[in-house]
Amino acid sequence: MGGDENAVVSTGTAKTEKDKVSQSQIEQWKQQYGDVYEIKDDGFSEDEMPTFYFRRPGRPQLSRFTKEAMKDAYKAMHNMVYGCLLYPSEERVKQLFEDRPGLAIAVGNELQRIVGTNQDFLSKKL
Repeated sequence: MGGDENAVVSTGTAKTEKDKVSQSQIEQWKQQYGDVYEIKDDGFSEDEMPTFYFRRPGRPQLSRFTKEAMKDAYKAMHNMVYGCLLYPSEERVKQLFEDRPGLAIAVGNELQRIVGTNQDFLSKKL
């Protein structure tokens, strides 16, 4: 799903799932990927719902998402999430998505909001 990019990222973090991501790891990701985003749900403990770290979706991820969404929107969300995922591991996220399938949509929507695809505008007829 994320291919070799996620393999590099996964091996770059020598932490267990319960460890917090260090500031130095975040700085490393920023140098490698540019903008890095933390997505979390404060209503859950870290054991129940980890803090997610993503690189900013770029044109390739949005293009793939748009193409795939015409056939299977759920799969398109999954692929965008996995394509930008930095932490936790892909295996941990798969487990979370199996337990709570709607989570893929919620996280994907947040990634879309970050890049402006869910931007709200006000319009009025003149």
